[in-house]
Amino acid sequence: MKHWGRSVSVVVCAILLARPGLAFADVVPARKAKADRDAAAVEKRLASLGVDASEARSSAEKLTPAELRFFAQNPSRVQNVGGLTEGEWLGGAVFLGLVGFLYFGFVSNQ
Repeated sequence: MKHWGRSVSVVVCAILLARPGLAFADVVPARKAKADRDAAAVEKRLASLGVDASEARSSAEKLTPAELRFFAQNPSRVQNVGGLTEGEWLGGAVFLGLVGFLYFGFVSNQ
């Protein structure tokens, strides 16, 4: 039996020396840890948009790992769709002020 085990070891070593590529292995990181980091990045972005922490967590949990990775790569992809941002409010106010000024300047003076 001892002789048989040595013979197998010699054959395996010979194969690995002849074809060293057979012994290479990829190191695959834990997917759960990566998904948790991506979810934390998405939750942080949602919190910066004014979403409640519990709602941000539940929204991130509903996303698939591929979606989490997509949004975590560029957090600005997460946008506030349900409401207007401060810049949009300001732009709307400026536009309404300009329209009001033009109306009173040109239409009411005729």
